[in-house]
Amino acid sequence: MSDSARHWNELHANPRFRPSYPNEDVVRFLLATRDKLKSPSQPRFLDIGAGGGRHMRLAAELGFSVCGVDISFTGLTHARERIEAMNRHARAAVASMTQLPFANETFEAVLSFGSFYYGDQKQMRQAIAEANRVLAKGGRSFTVLRTTSDYRYGKGRQLEPRTFQLDISETNELGTVQHFLAEENIPEYFVDFSRVSFEKSECTFGRRTRVNSDWLITAEK
Repeated sequence: MSDSARHWNELHANPRFRPSYPNEDVVRFLLATRDKLKSPSQPRFLDIGAGGGRHMRLAAELGFSVCGVDISFTGLTHARERIEAMNRHARAAVASMTQLPFANETFEAVLSFGSFYYGDQKQMRQAIAEANRVLAKGGRSFTVLRTTSDYRYGKGRQLEPRTFQLDISETNELGTVQHFLAEENIPEYFVDFSRVSFEKSECTFGRRTRVNSDWLITAEK
């Protein structure tokens, strides 16, 4: 087992790191995607980095055929339990974001919520390319990445431009490698998609001493 898989298995074993409610931006994406897609009647949805399955459950509730991948077996076990509690079926597979075990153009909707920035530049590019590969023509993807305005940026050993191994201990991410994007990087990283739009989402905490800063990127094939 890799160090990364062990890290996420330990986190997903703790209920604190298995949130129940979906992110509101993901809710908006899935609702808009469901309404926009004309076929098939049950569009196929893939959650890359599914964790404990909160967004898989939402997609199932909205009528998608659901699949999730993660490097954490523990997380996927809880994801399956959530779907089975709804009397629904979902596929789940332990897999890397850089090597998805699916054929080309398998899914009408692909989500990566807070997964692709764990790694270096090459890994993020490979993950985005894999998301594009498995996305069907006319399908939509939603990717959440960290901006260079995020408080974690620069907090650790720099491995390459905009990539750091974090040394901050106030989060559950001590020692993780993370890659951050500036606005001008987004068109290059998503160049293989036919249409790309993005927004920035920010919120402060710790009496406004720190800011979580994310890119919300919607891309179509």
